[in-house]
Amino acid sequence: MKAPVEKVYKTWTEPEHIAKWFGCGKTAEVKIEQDLRVGGDFRIEMHCTDGEIAVVNGTYKEIVENKKIVYTWSNNSDEFPAADTLVTVEFVAKGESTELVLKHENFKQPVSAQGHTMGWGAALDKLEALFDAAK
Repeated sequence: MKAPVEKVYKTWTEPEHIAKWFGCGKTAEVKIEQDLRVGGDFRIEMHCTDGEIAVVNGTYKEIVENKKIVYTWSNNSDEFPAADTLVTVEFVAKGESTELVLKHENFKQPVSAQGHTMGWGAALDKLEALFDAAK
């Protein structure tokens, strides 16, 4: 990402910023509730252009400001189900840029891992575009 680690971390963790990049291409609106602390919960609703409302929720397991966030992830998807999977996001400072390392694991079905890989790819593309537009 073409932004310092503090800015990338803030964009990943603050609801007003998350709403700008989270979700896939068919996501029209994002609503976020979160308690950003270890043991705190989050809930994200993605209102899609086709009328679907996709819901993701979980609990924060580890938070190291500007370095790492670990949280559980469950969703309401029939096509790509996820129940108590684990997301680890690491923010690595590279001067004025940031390397973001994302690991999403513990899927019970390969199709779910594949679907989430596509979804994260779309979301990360939108995230990166935010920083590119800010230049």
